Amino acid sequence: MANNSTVSEYHRIISPLVGLALCMALMPGIKGAAHSTATPSTTNITEQFSGESLGVADGEHAGRVDIVIAKWSTDADVQRLSEPLQKADGETLLDMLHDQHPRIGVVLMPGVGVRGARARTRTPRNILFARDVKTATGRQVIVITDEHLGLGESRLDARTSTPEFNLIDIRFGPDGTGVLKVVSAADIAYSAKTGLVEVKDFSTRPARVIDVRAQKP
Repeated sequence: MANNSTVSEYHRIISPLVGLALCMALMPGIKGAAHSTATPSTTNITEQFSGESLGVADGEHAGRVDIVIAKWSTDADVQRLSEPLQKADGETLLDMLHDQHPRIGVVLMPGVGVRGARARTRTPRNILFARDVKTATGRQVIVITDEHLGLGESRLDARTSTPEFNLIDIRFGPDGTGVLKVVSAADIAYSAKTGLVEVKDFSTRPARVIDVRAQKP
């Protein structure tokens, strides 16, 4: 377990970086974004999750991932999206989110460690939808992005912005530790229990981020 000085040092480094990336991600018209949408009135952090990504090829630890939520999507958002949610229609979901919803957070992926200071800067990906669901064993967090999340892939390749529906599904246990899995539009399913889409056949999918925990913003 990290000691207090290690935790303090981590927050000293990550806090301004998270703030910068969040502001960049929430700006309309950011280079590389697939669409431009309205900017929220605030960039306050509602909740932040951190975990360790796993390499796709070898399963080795591949760097820290942070998911920063500026605000949760509302019941009204879910109601507005009810038809494509029930049909598990990722492409229509993405179109409607681009038309009606501002960016509400950012996924910060590892930078490229040996290619200079600029390349080492974390790679941000915009969040368009995020919901928190209490479950019988803990909680579930569903996040939708509009770019490919190359979690565990080559860091250099993952740095390239590729427009694509991606869904993050994090399942937390009673101890507050979660496992994150991510899929594209073809591999989502509707959950009548939550009224949301989630990763289809979650138990059979490979974990992309482990030891996910909520952090103090």
